[in-house]
Amino acid sequence: MPEGEGWESFETPPALSPVPVDWERVTDRVSLYLQSMGVRDAVEIERLSDQVRVRLESRAISAPLEDPLESAIEETIGSLDRWLVTELELDADPGPLAAARAAVLGGEITGWSARWAGLADRPLADEIRAACLSPVPDPAPLVMEPSTIELCCHRLRCRIVESLGRVLCRPQAQGQSGERG
Repeated sequence: MPEGEGWESFETPPALSPVPVDWERVTDRVSLYLQSMGVRDAVEIERLSDQVRVRLESRAISAPLEDPLESAIEETIGSLDRWLVTELELDADPGPLAAARAAVLGGEITGWSARWAGLADRPLADEIRAACLSPVPDPAPLVMEPSTIELCCHRLRCRIVESLGRVLCRPQAQGQSGERG
């Protein structure tokens, strides 16, 4: 093998997605979705839409997109989640991520969309954490009194057995024997 040639000569260039994607239609849908999330500035919408489009194009190269509109919405949500994880330095626990998403989408944090779009430098981690509500209350174990469980069928069975025992095991009364005198 000549020097300078490595594994690159064996790699095949990625093929384009066989499914044609109407990027204008997808971008319009992403723009509407971003507006419904609370992103109002046109520059922010354009920047975020472009980020989603770039990620979708790279996904479409490796595997065909089944539904480009659905994939675009998924990518938009994924983009928000990735930004929140980076901004707040979160780990794999889904609780804080859901609380942070609710805080920013609830309108409590001003300037969050500009920060998400990469147009603002002011960190918002402290504000987001302050606006987050705990999705699960703190553990508060209570003492539970032990209780006995009486099954209704068990009591009924006991009554039936007692009744059958009385009927079957009852001593025969005098004069009712089968002997004739």
